[in-house]
Amino acid sequence: MKSAITTKAKAITRPISTSFKVLSAEILDEVVAIERHNSKSPWPTEHFRSSLKNSNNLSYALMCKDKLIGYVIAALAIESADILNIAIDSRYQRQGYATKLLSYLVSEFSEKGAKEVFLEVRVSNNSAISFYNSKGFKQISVRKNYYMKNSNNSTEREDGIIMRLEIATTENNNAL
Repeated sequence: MKSAITTKAKAITRPISTSFKVLSAEILDEVVAIERHNSKSPWPTEHFRSSLKNSNNLSYALMCKDKLIGYVIAALAIESADILNIAIDSRYQRQGYATKLLSYLVSEFSEKGAKEVFLEVRVSNNSAISFYNSKGFKQISVRKNYYMKNSNNSTEREDGIIMRLEIATTENNNAL
């Protein structure tokens, strides 16, 4: 009679060092490359340029060693903020980097007095909707025909879901 012994082993993971820095024009080409790879209807380069020049915007790069792996651009008002564009390089998705980037951004908003964050997401982007729901965002409205389906045909549109996150309390910041 043969017997088998099985053991469960934890996967060995090594922490990867990441850092945040203010998004600058020097890495704009890398940002645009991630945007074009990730989006069916990417922002034009000029949108990024004008967003970086806007003093009301917060723009951050998520770096892994010296490589850009994600970015976020957000507009800050008195007590609220809007995430305008956020992306993680596809090679680094589903590894916790979006959570790091979003958490960093929300803590920056909180320090600056924002009490809520808004964003829009395509109704067809189920993975993003699920991600934002898991971080405490709630759907508050739908914008009919808000997004172009793709950059090749501007007449095909899809709805955008408006989501909101309250950040006025410490508990909400810890949830991210």
